[in-house]
Amino acid sequence: MSTDESESVTRRGFMRTAAGTTAAAGAAGTAAAQEEGGGGGGSQEVVVGPGGSLVFEPAEITIAPGTTVNWVWESDNHNIVVESQPDGANWGGTEGGASQTYNTGHEYSHTFETTGTYEYVCQPHATAGMVGSITVQEGGEQSGGGGPAIPSSAKTLGIATTAALVFTLGLAYFFMKYGGDYGQVE
Repeated sequence: MSTDESESVTRRGFMRTAAGTTAAAGAAGTAAAQEEGGGGGGSQEVVVGPGGSLVFEPAEITIAPGTTVNWVWESDNHNIVVESQPDGANWGGTEGGASQTYNTGHEYSHTFETTGTYEYVCQPHATAGMVGSITVQEGGEQSGGGGPAIPSSAKTLGIATTAALVFTLGLAYFFMKYGGDYGQVE
């Protein structure tokens, strides 16, 4: 392996470019994901049956009084039946009670004013574990956690960015250690 100046500069340049590009992409991606999921503005979305699974996503949320929760159906034959709620609360769940179900594309919203814990189920799938919980408290998400909640899309993007960074740096290490003198014919 030669130690000539042009080869050394090329490898250093490669490392700088790889590290800089990966860091910039990670920072931009994380900022975009936080912007996408972070600004609640008085509302919170819950997906009903994402990908055909029998869950509410997220299953548990903590919100401030006056926050509107919007449920969006991504699969068929689900409903929202209230199991328990604080005294003085007026939440009734989806129209039609336990016998009425709704399909993909349906949306249902309710604004929660009374503090306390609300528990609900999808009646046809309660035994499969399709349950949810909403805690309404002063200060919402920030009062117990010490900071805003991180949306799952930002977590996923952070993991993917970290994996890309590790892969890029590993590849750079491989090229630096084992060469890359492809122009020489033996």
